[in-house]
Amino acid sequence: MRKFLITAALTLALVATTSQAKADNSEEVIIGVMGGVIGGLVLGEILERPRYAEPVRVYEYDEPDLVRSCRTKYVRYYDSMGNLVRRPVKKCVWVERY
Repeated sequence: MRKFLITAALTLALVATTSQAKADNSEEVIIGVMGGVIGGLVLGEILERPRYAEPVRVYEYDEPDLVRSCRTKYVRYYDSMGNLVRRPVKKCVWVERY
């Protein structure tokens, strides 16, 4: 939007300061129009040229390889009938692989 306003202001300044041309020939009018169009294209291209920006930094790191390590432990307890029962309890943890 800012570039458009700058271009509009420059165009208005150029139109306001130029004197009216008297063309006796249609060729001169066509040459004037074509010169204005080409000048506008050049001015627009200069104003719309992208500026250099630094590339965005991306930090990459390797995630550690995690391995699931499980072990089974047997828990002894007495049930409701008074019998000694062994029940397996599995415990798993994630460990880093080296």
